Amino acid sequence: MDSKRTLGIIPARGGSKGINKKNIRIVNGDPLINYTIRASNKSNAINRTIVTTDSTEIANTASSAGAEVPFLRPSSLAKDDTPTEPVITHALSELDESFSELVLLQPTSPLRTATHINEAADKFRSTGATSLVSAYEDHSYRWHNTADGATRVNYNERMRRQEKTSEYVENGAIYMTDVEMFLDTESLTAGQTEIYEMSKLASVDIDEPDDLRLATAIMDEFY
Repeated sequence: MDSKRTLGIIPARGGSKGINKKNIRIVNGDPLINYTIRASNKSNAINRTIVTTDSTEIANTASSAGAEVPFLRPSSLAKDDTPTEPVITHALSELDESFSELVLLQPTSPLRTATHINEAADKFRSTGATSLVSAYEDHSYRWHNTADGATRVNYNERMRRQEKTSEYVENGAIYMTDVEMFLDTESLTAGQTEIYEMSKLASVDIDEPDDLRLATAIMDEFY
């Protein structure tokens, strides 16, 4: 194991708009957050896993699943528009030990596994990166609407898939960063950022009810 101390942080506030009690919603027999807790605990790249939440219900669920919940997050850091970075800064300040690396694992990515985390950490460390994001490859032709009609975003002319430059869609499953760099910049993607590529199937992010149905179907078929 690497000599660096690595913290796994799972942010899970109580409020959610798209799906009521989303982070503890039962998915294929388990609360949603449990999939992320298990992945973090099984990863040999992470030394300690904590959940930061404002909800006692989530805290109890997370503790039962094997995660530490060493504090309750203040309500001021659990609003709909609260960015992730202050939540991480608060968590680091509340802990009784220091870490050199952190891995942010959103509980809305139930198909991300310990293997994904281990591979991402290996890439982060072997490349000398200061930050890493997980993503899936995408070859879509993208447009956006304007007052003068739709305009192309990422291409000028159509070409075969093999000829098109790959783009990557951030999937929210894994973020890894150097703690000192994060505290200096308050950014999860500061310095040299590397991409850890995941499959599109494993990249499902639970935001709307349709995402729950999709994740359940994929679990039934492949997991």
